[in-house]
Amino acid sequence: MSQVEVGLGRELPNKKRTSKWRRLILFILCGAFFIWSFQQIMNEHTIGFDESIRNMLNGLEAETIINFFHLFTMLGDKTGVIIIMLLSIMLIWWKKRDYPAMAVIVGGVILVNELNKWLKDYTGRERPMTGPGAESLSFPSGHAMVGLFFYGLLVYFALAYTKQSGMRMFIVVFGVIFIALLGTSRVFLNYHYPSDVFAGYTAGYACLVLGVLMYEWMQALLQKRKAM
Repeated sequence: MSQVEVGLGRELPNKKRTSKWRRLILFILCGAFFIWSFQQIMNEHTIGFDESIRNMLNGLEAETIINFFHLFTMLGDKTGVIIIMLLSIMLIWWKKRDYPAMAVIVGGVILVNELNKWLKDYTGRERPMTGPGAESLSFPSGHAMVGLFFYGLLVYFALAYTKQSGMRMFIVVFGVIFIALLGTSRVFLNYHYPSDVFAGYTAGYACLVLGVLMYEWMQALLQKRKAM
């Protein structure tokens, strides 16, 4: 075995350990922020950065920008997620036959959506808006929570199926910007307070980590069965 092959053999486990530690640290940080914001809402405290961010966005109400953010709101609502989920599942089945991925996507979206509804009912925070769309509750944002989980899973699987480093970088950058715009659209269109979106992101990321761990466990189980 050459020295290059030995070096690569050592490098891969090190990368996996680094990835796991990064994942754990982000999971803890997201959990801490969500618990803090949850306590603030339950204690009916005002979260300082909410009004600051909303005031900053107040002057940006050009029709073109509003239409732009409406598009992202549509991609994060129930109909948009279902359409993209069905297309993604068909593509994964056609290209990869990755049944654990398909199961985690469908089961995960359903469970995370139900968890989001339960959290909204439990906290009971009213939306910042009135009129159509204000009937449901506000904390945490479903677009941010379900959106980060679902689209984050798609980014994870796209990276797992892609080998070219340039394309992998594009997937990461595009995914991060897309998910960020989902949450921004909810604040810009006044459907949510910024803290609803940040809390939704943190809860969504925690759920994403659990979903990825479930997928990796299912994949390892399948590999063991194939090896028997």
